[in-house]
Amino acid sequence: MNVFNHKRPLRRDNYDLAGALLEFLDRMKAQGQGEAAPCEPDRFALLLTGPAALRKVPGIPGAMGADTLFLCERDGGDAAAVREHCRKLYGADDAAGLEAFAEKEYNTQNDYAQFRSFWKGRPCFDVSGLDERGKFLFNACKDFAELLAPIAGRKGFLAFDCAERLGMWRAAAAAGIITEEEFWAKARPLASAASDRYDSFLEYAAGYLCGACYDMFRGQMAEESKVDKDEMRRYVELNCRVLEQLLTGPWRAFAWYKRPPKQYKLAPGQMRQLLTGYEGGDRVACIASDRITVDGMPVGYLYREAPLDPNAPDSGWRIFAGDESPDYMADAAHFEFYHLNTICNYDASILELLNTPAPAAFRRAGDGWQQEER
Repeated sequence: MNVFNHKRPLRRDNYDLAGALLEFLDRMKAQGQGEAAPCEPDRFALLLTGPAALRKVPGIPGAMGADTLFLCERDGGDAAAVREHCRKLYGADDAAGLEAFAEKEYNTQNDYAQFRSFWKGRPCFDVSGLDERGKFLFNACKDFAELLAPIAGRKGFLAFDCAERLGMWRAAAAAGIITEEEFWAKARPLASAASDRYDSFLEYAAGYLCGACYDMFRGQMAEESKVDKDEMRRYVELNCRVLEQLLTGPWRAFAWYKRPPKQYKLAPGQMRQLLTGYEGGDRVACIASDRITVDGMPVGYLYREAPLDPNAPDSGWRIFAGDESPDYMADAAHFEFYHLNTICNYDASILELLNTPAPAAFRRAGDGWQQEER
């Protein structure tokens, strides 16, 4: 396969996977967007279900679609049949089991992020720590993902994980495994992550196709240590047909949703240089909650962990108001990386804590801080 030479005619005896994906995406791009209606957030989340919404689910008449969230009890489906479908497809018919399945199977973006660290020459872990089988699988998957990297780009495979998780949770909601409220608590953070990462349904389709192909490759290599190219070709052709239905149908009718920009409590001109005596050098980045920077709440809890990337300026500090709910915490859109000095401008009382080495955690106690186990 030669991803960089995708304009040559495709030969059936030497299937060019990346070329086939690019040929399809070029064709979809040539059609243009046309006039699209604005999309409100919850409809956007249902639209992102994409391919999963077009699949036939036993117990649900027709396809799930993107107009409303189908619930068997309300809309006349067979909840027992949908539950059995979940048991067969996901190996679970309870919320905890489905979550475990998603974490194990719909995690292609995590793999992609690891691979990118190797492609950039800053590996996030030492491959020599793997056994021979692990090294073989890791290197094979890394090389395959690199063939798709010119298509997926920095935005990666998130679309596949997002669409498949949303489809799974829609089936779970239909069967009554989770409530409608629980569905939206899971769906909205996924939609926010996709909205922030991609800029159009075509980009989302590209990420989905790459992630889907990678997922099939990873599964085939794990089971057989080789790839069935004919099966992969059929899988690509099927997914392209499904995505064409979406890109010429519901994904063409609605505009990509973008959340309004955050309105921060402090303007850039209000920032002062407060970070003095800090011993972390250029490791001055931290993650902080919108409850502080948008809502203006004081810091109530903070902890320090090992940096996510040893080659990045991450200090390891994670800073919260302390009243964030589990649903709030689950939505990555509520958090951003900031310079430590920025957060000190919101609450200067944390200055005395910032040289504490990791692992460390502090909770506000009256007018001071109480250190906690971490």
